[in-house]
Amino acid sequence: MITSNLKLVRKGVDKIGADINNSARMARDEMMTALIQLSKEQIEGARPYTKGPRGGRVYEKATPNQPPMNRTGNLRRSIRGERFKMGFANYSAIVGPTIEYGRRVELGGGDWPAGLRFPYMEPAYQKFRTVIVPQVQSKFFRRFR
Repeated sequence: MITSNLKLVRKGVDKIGADINNSARMARDEMMTALIQLSKEQIEGARPYTKGPRGGRVYEKATPNQPPMNRTGNLRRSIRGERFKMGFANYSAIVGPTIEYGRRVELGGGDWPAGLRFPYMEPAYQKFRTVIVPQVQSKFFRRFR
């Protein structure tokens, strides 16, 4: 009967468990940061304008169903992430704008004409799924092979 190395085995199992948990947390943080960056990159360029009759700016209309262009930078600056720990090696994050009109810009609705929207989170998420997630997964699993 093997009992002499039980403490050593337990210590090894605890270390591997801590490594897995830490790697899952780091993967969540890396993916959250990447999605924030990708969504901010969707809102690019300054919205063109001309001088109005009284000297003020008159902005050109935005193109529907295309990501919005920067005007004040408030929407871009408001994109944040919130982290959660659900259990052992089970982490999640929510990424999105914190400004009150962020949802309307993305989805449309309210008193806007039907179909008028300027998605920026959805295109970022699609790029995130195809590019970033496989990179992070391969880095995570490579550590434990």
